[in-house]
Amino acid sequence: MGIRKHNKDHQRELGPSLVKVSKPLLADDTDDILRFWTKNKHPSLVMLHIFASGDDCVSPKYRAPEAGRGFSGRPTLINELAPALRELLEYAAPATINIYLQSLRDWWRLLDSVELPTSQGIIPLEPVRSVADFAELHHHRALDVGMDSQSFSATLLAINIIRKIKGLRRLHWRGPSRKARSRKLPPQWQTRIVRITLKHAWFSTLDRWERASALLEGGVPFNEEEKRLLKNYQKFRSVSKENQHPRPSAEAFYDGKSATTFNRQGFSIPEMLKGFYPNAEDIRIAFHLCLASTGWNPAVFLSLDANSPFIEPHPKDPTRYLLWGYKARARSQQMSEGLYKTQGSAGVILMTLLERTAPLRAQLRRDLKKEESIYSAMLMAKANTVELDAQRKRVEKLREGVSSVWLYVTSVKSQICWFNGSSYSCFGPKERNISFLDQLINQINSRQPADLKIALMKPSDFRDAYAAYAYQISGGMMLYVMKALGHRSIRSTEAYTNNTLLNSEANWQYLTFSNRMWHEIRVSKRLDLTVLAKHSRDGNISDEERERLATYRNLRRSRIDVGCRDPKNPPKRIAPRFQANGKDHCHVQRCMLCVENAVLFPDSIRGICKRLAELRHIQSRMSTQAFIESSFDEEIENIKLALAAFNQHEVTEHVADWESRIRDGRHRIVDIDGLQRI
Repeated sequence: MGIRKHNKDHQRELGPSLVKVSKPLLADDTDDILRFWTKNKHPSLVMLHIFASGDDCVSPKYRAPEAGRGFSGRPTLINELAPALRELLEYAAPATINIYLQSLRDWWRLLDSVELPTSQGIIPLEPVRSVADFAELHHHRALDVGMDSQSFSATLLAINIIRKIKGLRRLHWRGPSRKARSRKLPPQWQTRIVRITLKHAWFSTLDRWERASALLEGGVPFNEEEKRLLKNYQKFRSVSKENQHPRPSAEAFYDGKSATTFNRQGFSIPEMLKGFYPNAEDIRIAFHLCLASTGWNPAVFLSLDANSPFIEPHPKDPTRYLLWGYKARARSQQMSEGLYKTQGSAGVILMTLLERTAPLRAQLRRDLKKEESIYSAMLMAKANTVELDAQRKRVEKLREGVSSVWLYVTSVKSQICWFNGSSYSCFGPKERNISFLDQLINQINSRQPADLKIALMKPSDFRDAYAAYAYQISGGMMLYVMKALGHRSIRSTEAYTNNTLLNSEANWQYLTFSNRMWHEIRVSKRLDLTVLAKHSRDGNISDEERERLATYRNLRRSRIDVGCRDPKNPPKRIAPRFQANGKDHCHVQRCMLCVENAVLFPDSIRGICKRLAELRHIQSRMSTQAFIESSFDEEIENIKLALAAFNQHEVTEHVADWESRIRDGRHRIVDIDGLQRI
């Protein structure tokens, strides 16, 4: 079997048609087997010479003793492995290339550790110069030093490919076991606060751009600060037009003056840029808000191509859009939808960024065309390999920028910047060792009470939180979560639902409910479901509260059999159009949102189940994003808390009955304003 019969990297199979793969430049092939360019969407240069010559550097960051040392060169071995590595990495992403290079380093150090003489007088092994020289001792040594499972497997795959070509027996070595991932998901109220904070920050950015445009179009400044900003914006526009560049250099602004004189005149380059383009913080806010509102992986958003259509109108609703992405690792499309009118939805954020950064992308295209011409001329002139590699790196870097959705500018340098897989989550200088989310949560916690602090999060936690939310609103339906996350395997979905939040929540609910139920039977000789609910939530119920309960049960009831303390004065957030006149009663009757007036009774179960069936029907006709942005999800959560105090068998029967009535038309659902019916 030839090398090409083996599985390659995930990107060998191209994604959906909407993913535009850039046409590679003419290959500058050489006879150097240890140097090659990949054929990925953004090609990378792979250099294997260090494994032939050796590495003398020492790094203390590795756990294993020999992992931090340099390693000796093995030219024969790396030349033997090079064809297999070239085939394995032909279409590999940069992250995959880094895994293989790190794997080679780990194995080279391990080989040195078993070949060098020791003070104990142990006879070292003969040096490994070929794949045929690997022995069982190397396998055991890798397990003893705790080699990472990815590092172990990557090089072993290349070794076995070459061994098969040579007619040698395959090494059936079992790699180190992977550590089970513990998904410590923060509570939903915490992720909700973070998402709302991100949304407010994004709206502030939109307001800044909108006000800058209004001032430049002739708007009257409200105060001295806006007069100063208008002066800066006008200066930026004139210098940009004069230099025919969307981001002129600092020298172009200074116009022969010193930076101090320039600033004393009331000018500020950072203020100018903020009125026209996103900065690094704006882009990070937009990026993390997209993660929080869709549940996509960061890699999917980073792979979006600005030159390919990834947003399209919804085929059944012109007020909505469909957002498409491609998850390369799973070789599957990701789909999300939202409302065009919602400025905080992922699709609208991306469209806003594309429009705002269009001048920057146009400049990158001009720069790319220039650098490609230089590279073509160097190929014709047969420049040396080092110069060709350096020029091609500049070309590929610009190709990446032209296709990136996440362009931004900084006040420090005049180059146009964009995010990649290693920079999207950073904040400030690397030595600060703090991520953007850490910084954001620290700011939130500075305003939070001591008992309501938010735990630190990672960008990937947004996907876990999205999975937990989909699991809860679907009543624990794994197929619903699987569809929401875009998984191809139910096993992948199970990993997302096996987290600390859902597990501890289920355990707590069961123990609390069970203990309080038997306590109420033993003390009161009867089972009052309302009292049981109070016990389960708060842990106790006083005699005064029992008396109030008897009073509440005589209150006026709504259409879902929930009592109301003041039906003539519903809260404005529940019924914003209601005009209190002392006679009319609340017509909205979304009682499960009205914490001020709603009172639950033991016999409210059927009415509450009716509302749950109605909301599920409404949810089936809305997208997940649109449903999240409404107040329906909060209403469902409140209903679930209420129904937890009732007999679950009865709840199931009542909900099923109402769902059947809705399907065959015997029951028509009250719309959100309580006036119309659907």
